[in-house]
Amino acid sequence: MEQESSSGTSSIAWFKLAELIARKEREKALNVFRLLSHSFNDRAYTLQLEGDILFSLHDRGAPEKYKQAAFLYQKEQQWVYAIALYEHLLSLDHANPDLLAELIHAYAVIDWQEKFSERVHRICSLFNQKVVDEQQFVKTFKPVADYLITCETKEKRTSIVDSLQAVMTQYDNLPNLPYGF
Repeated sequence: MEQESSSGTSSIAWFKLAELIARKEREKALNVFRLLSHSFNDRAYTLQLEGDILFSLHDRGAPEKYKQAAFLYQKEQQWVYAIALYEHLLSLDHANPDLLAELIHAYAVIDWQEKFSERVHRICSLFNQKVVDEQQFVKTFKPVADYLITCETKEKRTSIVDSLQAVMTQYDNLPNLPYGF
């Protein structure tokens, strides 16, 4: 019986939170969320939810919460969740080389060649458009180089390097990468 009561109270709190968000009552909504967040065991999920609340309230703090959540998901090797957040952040900031670096790395780890190539194309294009400088461009590929050192199979390493080289040969005047690709 106590379980039912606790569950009912939680449902009411979630309903109240949704109501406060709909009315754009930021402080009250965040206070209710902070109370509810004590029932979560997953810090990354909590940060993601806080980001969602801030995003729905058009608060500029949302991207930072999403970045923190994505970092924790990545640290926990929950790549799909990290990728989803990084992709969302990239949709808000199309030319962010740090986000592209995280996505290129994550797609290499999960071996999603199409998305890996797509994001490599994006950073190469931004470099050619002079939106990204040489230092940022080179830095983008450092996480991939670090990953290749620990990569479990030679076939996967070869696949990643081949994909990277295939995209980069389509562009003129790209800087040389010092990572031995």
